[in-house]
Amino acid sequence: MALLIAAIGFAGVTIGVASLVLVVSFMNGAEARLAGQIASVDGHVFVSGARHRLVHPFQLEQKLAEVGGVKAAVATLDRTGLIAVAGRSQAADLQGLDPAKMSMLPLFQGTTAVVIGRPPGQPGTLALGSDLAGRLGVGIGDHAAIASIRYDGANVSVASYEFTVSGIFRTDVYAVDGRRVIMSADDLRSVLGMSSVATRINVVLDDLDSQDTTLEAIRNAIGNGYEIATLRDLNKALFGALDQERLAMTVVISIVTMIALSNIMSSMVMLARYKAREIAILRTMGMSRSSVAKVFVGVGAAMGLAGEAAGLGIGLALKAAKDPLAELVRGQVAGPSAELDALLTLPLAVTGAEIGWIVVIVASGVVLSTLYPALRAAGTDPATVLRYT
Repeated sequence: MALLIAAIGFAGVTIGVASLVLVVSFMNGAEARLAGQIASVDGHVFVSGARHRLVHPFQLEQKLAEVGGVKAAVATLDRTGLIAVAGRSQAADLQGLDPAKMSMLPLFQGTTAVVIGRPPGQPGTLALGSDLAGRLGVGIGDHAAIASIRYDGANVSVASYEFTVSGIFRTDVYAVDGRRVIMSADDLRSVLGMSSVATRINVVLDDLDSQDTTLEAIRNAIGNGYEIATLRDLNKALFGALDQERLAMTVVISIVTMIALSNIMSSMVMLARYKAREIAILRTMGMSRSSVAKVFVGVGAAMGLAGEAAGLGIGLALKAAKDPLAELVRGQVAGPSAELDALLTLPLAVTGAEIGWIVVIVASGVVLSTLYPALRAAGTDPATVLRYT
């Protein structure tokens, strides 16, 4: 009976802690994938000037490229416009790049994004997102018109230029695949009818984990007068929603873990009742109330901490076995759906700090859950118990 009581409490804590580790790992993986998909287009850090204009972008590029932790720095000219093909038109985010530096951006390196065709390195060519190309019904080698509205303070005019589609890219980020059009900076300046050289510098980092250190180095290198933004700054709504989801999932699993801790409390209360005669005998032999309480706290803590250790082991083992398990599921499911495939390919990640707070919170809960049963056991009256046993 005592063994069954201990097993119930042990199993509850084990399942709760393992679930908590997996939820944190999944949410970290989702955030890492989202950040990676967005960074696969433009980079990790963005430097812009007043009114989105950079006076000396090429000198700024060189300064940024020399900062430790920076892999590449590329100046871009960004505007909005209209793209039209055979009577079909769509709003588009126009981006102008130096053809010689297009290969420095992750989008055209072929690692995280899929590019059909080639980058728009030649004059009069452009590349656009796969969703935008699908809505326009355009393919490689087709012609498309880019239109922009010009205003000189007195008159409004519309300028239109014809381009050849040289490439189509897919990043799985709708804001990019559904709106982005990339061309050479010279072509975009011709479309806009303006002499702006660049609006911002896209910076690619070597290691995203050391982003804070690199940001400080960037600020020291370029001085004041510039705005520095990160992926999270430019996508606050998206990352905010992800943080809220992480918080909600953590709270739910924490409640499950609290229920598991209540199992320890109820198990220890049952143990105190089941072992009431033995406790009474120990009390008559001279064992103090505090000693009885210490024994119950020790037993409950050992049971809970053992369950916590087992839960951590199971959670981390399942995290490590994620790829083999994903391959097993793929082998059993013919043609998995896009949603299932996204789940199976999701990276799992958990930091030492997160493991630490899980350990501290659960361990504290385990000790607190043993206090009431320990006090109840310590309050056992030997005379009353032994009189009826």
